[in-house]
Amino acid sequence: MVKGIYAESNSYAGARTIAGIANTRGLTLSRYVATRLVKEQGLVSCKLAKHKYKKATQVHIAIPNTLKRQFSVTQPDQFWYGDLTFIWTGNR
Repeated sequence: MVKGIYAESNSYAGARTIAGIANTRGLTLSRYVATRLVKEQGLVSCKLAKHKYKKATQVHIAIPNTLKRQFSVTQPDQFWYGDLTFIWTGNR
């Protein structure tokens, strides 16, 4: 069952995750026993690589500052503004 759970997770699940999944499936398994079984079977958790930020190669597009720091609003829904660092858009 340990190898099956490991295979279902695409080699991502470690001993704690395997123990948790096994317990939800009705097999009582502590994380310590799961650790021993994982070591005996030679299974290694393949963690995802951390995201590395890319340095900009192009100059930032100038967006006009229409509010010019005038944040006082006299009526509802007059201005909508926010601050975004970045938004994922496909491969950009």
